[in-house]
Amino acid sequence: MTDAVIQEIINIDDIKMENPYLRLGTDVETLEKSISTVGLISPLIVNQNNVLLAGARRWQALKNLGYSEVNVIRVDKDSLQQELISIDENLVRKSLSTPEMEKQLLRTKEIYIDLADKDEDFKRELMEKYNMFKSLEAEEVSQENPRKKNDEPIDENDMAQVTGVVFAKEVSAKSGMSENQIKKAMEREQKSASVIKEARNRGELSVSQTNELIRLNEDDQEAIMEHVGDRTVSELRKLVKDAKAQGVEQALMINEKAPHAREFNELLKMIKKARKITETLSYEQVEIAGPIRSDMEKMWSELSSHMNQLLGEESLQSGVFHPEYINTSSGTSDNMESLSS
Repeated sequence: MTDAVIQEIINIDDIKMENPYLRLGTDVETLEKSISTVGLISPLIVNQNNVLLAGARRWQALKNLGYSEVNVIRVDKDSLQQELISIDENLVRKSLSTPEMEKQLLRTKEIYIDLADKDEDFKRELMEKYNMFKSLEAEEVSQENPRKKNDEPIDENDMAQVTGVVFAKEVSAKSGMSENQIKKAMEREQKSASVIKEARNRGELSVSQTNELIRLNEDDQEAIMEHVGDRTVSELRKLVKDAKAQGVEQALMINEKAPHAREFNELLKMIKKARKITETLSYEQVEIAGPIRSDMEKMWSELSSHMNQLLGEESLQSGVFHPEYINTSSGTSDNMESLSS
């Protein structure tokens, strides 16, 4: 790019804080100590109208320290390039797992595509970076597997693929996130219904839960959201799978949450693990002996008593373990086949 970059000193009060991407109101005490010790290492970045593009936390720290003048880099770029500078600052310093940053990630990719379409210099840079990345990949492949052929060079007109590759690799390098994590972050922004985004902003949904919910269309996401509650990711995955196959209403019936369902699930997991261990020891004809035997007998007696209370005598006599919260008629439950008392 040939845009001019000029560094100068200006009055700090002349800087305009009109940029929606600026991170204001954050704790800058550590930054203040750093500036007091070593000075301002990275200048602020402003446009031709003194609007701050990057460096809001540095600006705040300087203001708190009483600076009247500040070193800035003044850039002469179009609006898309200015927006890219502002988002880029956030990508380096913030987690990509928040709705705010997922939105900025997707916006960054849109800017890449727009600039590739409008700016021949940017398009040429993209192609140069793409060819460099592909060359490095081909070299790695050749070293690992000399017989494997390299991919054919991409058609320069296929800018969608070029942009996607360069964007993912550059953001990965800046943020420390993998290319797959970047892809998933943008998917969450693209596919999440507004009710999902609002819940995440309130801290009510994790990234993993969101990844399951966005497998549904937005209407189904809204219908199922109020039933997420404290379901684990695995429970939610099953609910979403059933909703895709049979509809939300039927899925909610199949996966109806009973009181203490989480405790029941944990108990079932431990019983399955115990069954597996005892099965292995039985095959080896091992018999419990020594001091641990009395402890085992005591624990087994107490466990049997508690299980008798939880399951009821009828369930125990049948020899089949059917937790009340699992719909055995659905054919989708993962019940124990048999449990001897």
